Amino acid sequence: MNLVDILPGSQISIAREGETIDAITVAVDAFPDTDPSTNYTNLGTVEQFEPTKSETVIKRRASRDGAAYRTRKTVRTNKELVWNFTLQEWSELTLVELLLDSNTPVAGDFVPGDRTDPVRCVLRVENFNTITGNKILDMFVWAELSVGTYQFKEGVDPYALQVEVLDSELNSGIVTNL
Repeated sequence: MNLVDILPGSQISIAREGETIDAITVAVDAFPDTDPSTNYTNLGTVEQFEPTKSETVIKRRASRDGAAYRTRKTVRTNKELVWNFTLQEWSELTLVELLLDSNTPVAGDFVPGDRTDPVRCVLRVENFNTITGNKILDMFVWAELSVGTYQFKEGVDPYALQVEVLDSELNSGIVTNL
């Protein structure tokens, strides 16, 4: 097993549900390829990437020969992956559609709070070792996006893009250069 020092840097981009890219309509069962790179829209500069996992389990326990109960098996009944990204730049998607909960603006016009469906997409996450410049992870997942609370004030503060990873047979990842 190789052990490598890494200083990771992340880049994220999306292909939105319902978009037609190279004759493919983006959906849970149809992810576009990466050629050309414009098939995915970059979401800006990532300051932090925090993947979190939560799960619900049932512990099957038994007593053997009158001894104390011990776990004999753990059964996972639920698993959720949530990825939190801290971003620097705002876009129409992150500001209007996610933070202000609007449908896609038309010629700049929108109605705050009129979104009924979450924003779903294929999310591409690329992680690089900034020491060497080598890509170390390249992942594609079906996801729902949201933006956490944000306080507008003096200063240029990053904001949290929250991604819930949804189930898809096309979810995949590649690890290299480790």
